[in-house]
Amino acid sequence: MTAEVHLPSLAIALLLPWLAGAVTIRRIVGPAPATLLLGHGFMLGQLLVILLALAWNRAGLTFAFTPMAITLAGFSALLALTQRWRGVLPRPRLPFGWRDALWLIPLALFLAERGASLTQEVLLRPLFAWDAWMNWVPRAVVWFHQGALTPFVLPEAWLTTNADTVSYTLGNPRANLYPPGIPLLVLWQMLAAGTHDSTLLYLPWLLLPAALALALWGHLRQHSVPRPLSALAVFALLSQPLANTHVALPGYADLWLGVAFALGAMALAEWHRSSNWRWGLLAAALALCCALFKVPGLGFAGLLMVGVGVLAWRPPVRWIACAVLAALALLMIGLLVGLHPVSAQFLADNLAIPLPEPLPTLRIAPAPLLPLLWDNMFLYGNWHLFWLLLAGSFAATIFTRHADPLRNIACLMFVGGLGLLLAVFGLTHYFNQVANGVTFDRSMLYVVPLGVYVAFVLLADLWGVQQHTGQRG
Repeated sequence: MTAEVHLPSLAIALLLPWLAGAVTIRRIVGPAPATLLLGHGFMLGQLLVILLALAWNRAGLTFAFTPMAITLAGFSALLALTQRWRGVLPRPRLPFGWRDALWLIPLALFLAERGASLTQEVLLRPLFAWDAWMNWVPRAVVWFHQGALTPFVLPEAWLTTNADTVSYTLGNPRANLYPPGIPLLVLWQMLAAGTHDSTLLYLPWLLLPAALALALWGHLRQHSVPRPLSALAVFALLSQPLANTHVALPGYADLWLGVAFALGAMALAEWHRSSNWRWGLLAAALALCCALFKVPGLGFAGLLMVGVGVLAWRPPVRWIACAVLAALALLMIGLLVGLHPVSAQFLADNLAIPLPEPLPTLRIAPAPLLPLLWDNMFLYGNWHLFWLLLAGSFAATIFTRHADPLRNIACLMFVGGLGLLLAVFGLTHYFNQVANGVTFDRSMLYVVPLGVYVAFVLLADLWGVQQHTGQRG
């Protein structure tokens, strides 16, 4: 496993982008807790690697780890020196008391157990996931050996190329049109390790949920969520069975998209809370991550940019409420039409929406998604007790008529993301992918990480209102 791997370079490849991202976050948003710098810094560091690789190839340079790492390190050092000159480096503080052991020790034991088991799965199992060896990793392998972003084309175009043209194709024809983000991240690890064949290349899949957990903790604490409840939120996040599967079977892009969307929405929530518009810049950068990871990421990137526009414009709350309620009403009508086969078939035969590449044409075909949606959320074992927790937090908030938390921009982003998934799988021909229990289930990864944050913000706000009411009584 490690005989042909250059371990020092691989360690640098793992830590340098994280450091560069944390320094960049600090430069963008100003003073922030270490958990937020590290949590967001990991994802932003991956974006820096992707952009560096794209710029490197655009300049006609051959991929090589040492000069690319020096470039990234120089960028980080320049930002760090600028911040030190301005006296803005943070001083970390960990104000824990002995009572915190009641929640800290169980959380630490859970993290140790889960981290050890997932690390074992990643390191001992060869690349296994279908999407990884069919869509993403082959591109990285070719680029590693070629030293450049050799083009991938559709099979029909590959068959007509002449001997002087260097191009490749993939077993999944549409994978040629997929964004380059995930292959470039794997390529970065290959360049550092000096090989394309090692399980150590997929360690970023292990670090990804850890970074999200740090960011979740930091944002909840910024929202004044008590530490025991924040610890429970971290447990709820890292105990999701399907999310853990996507860590144990590295190579999929779905978890990366879900984490980027969640971090972007939490950045918007921090802008909403603190009125620091620089968090909007971070949200825009995370929207770019979404677009670079997967084709569906274009939709989620659009949602984040809508959130940026809403916070920049600050329209009246009633306008936003009316727009959201109208969209939800139309979605529900469409899903109910899907339960009526005759009406659904009429729309399927007469309505299609052509979209530009790489997005496919959508054939409007309302389908009976609602029964399968119930099974996915409340009967199957993919999501632990997440959907019950989320439904309970929404119901309690509405029942107590405490509507302020529902105006949180992160809550709107979650509703928008879930609505987008329901519209695609319940109102178009993509319903054909629901019954197999794979595509739709893993697509829920795009919104579940953000949903954990939303659920605990609602619960914390509700708890605060109840305490305030009790003190007044």
